[in-house]
Amino acid sequence: MLNQGIPWLGILFWIATRGKNMKRILLTTTSLVLAAGVAQADVSFSGTAGVALIDDNGASDATRVDMFFESYYDFDIKAAAESDNGVSVSVGFDMGAGNKIDYNDDDKLEAQGNTVGDADVAVSYAGWTLTVDHGGIDNLFDDTDGTHDVKLSGTIAGWSVATTTDESASTSSYSLSGNVGGVALTLTGTDNDDNGGDASKIAASYAMGNGLTLTASVEDESLASGGEDESKLGFSYAMDNITVGYTSIKPGTVAGSDSFGDEWDFSVKMTSGALVASFAIDEADATTVIADYALGGGASAFAAMHDKAGTASDLTTVGLNFAF
Repeated sequence: MLNQGIPWLGILFWIATRGKNMKRILLTTTSLVLAAGVAQADVSFSGTAGVALIDDNGASDATRVDMFFESYYDFDIKAAAESDNGVSVSVGFDMGAGNKIDYNDDDKLEAQGNTVGDADVAVSYAGWTLTVDHGGIDNLFDDTDGTHDVKLSGTIAGWSVATTTDESASTSSYSLSGNVGGVALTLTGTDNDDNGGDASKIAASYAMGNGLTLTASVEDESLASGGEDESKLGFSYAMDNITVGYTSIKPGTVAGSDSFGDEWDFSVKMTSGALVASFAIDEADATTVIADYALGGGASAFAAMHDKAGTASDLTTVGLNFAF
């Protein structure tokens, strides 16, 4: 009579008294139904590690004037998910320790001391991305200032635009890039460059074909804050596995007194199998020699020598890096 009058009540009575296995099935099914409404994130893991023998003539530490060892690791965890209405969210955690020698840029030891408390969260929709990472976003004019907090980037009529801000210091930067008639144009600016003043730069690049690319740029910095206006004209020419580059620079230290060629940069880069080697020199006879050799499996060996004319901050280093 119970089952005939209220069928579902009879089913529940049967589950409660006899269907232990059925209870497990019912609970599992309920869990799956609840989980179906949760966004599924794509999680990725990556990182780098390395060791180097360095002699920077005490530039990083006055007590270390001879060769010394440094090691580092940098471990990244990233997760990304997208909602049904097209809003995507990504978050990154960056952990690290030790010091990495930046031998192919500014020659400085870069501390890898981030913790999981340094979060990089980005929200994207309809081609626009808002990134929030307090004290961890590069100034778009000069990446030596990496203390900005918020970045907004996207495209307008085929042009890429971006702006950043440092909320605590009330400073900002911007960039605009696109292509006009085959000429790649980039405009960057900030109200807080290395000298703490306003700065802007327009750069152009044109690939003529047959390996030849022409470049030009004009930089305007606040001279009152110690900045230096620069104008550059240059080219690069790729011939099989060799690329040659030359840039003529007008420093603009004193208005009207400098001309193109007062400063210049020359470089040669060669690729041969797993080896990439380069040589560079400028008007002050400052020379740079770098060699990178891919060992396979994410490992690479490097050697670099930077002889900086007129300074005591020369760099010599050899080491291994491993990416995973």
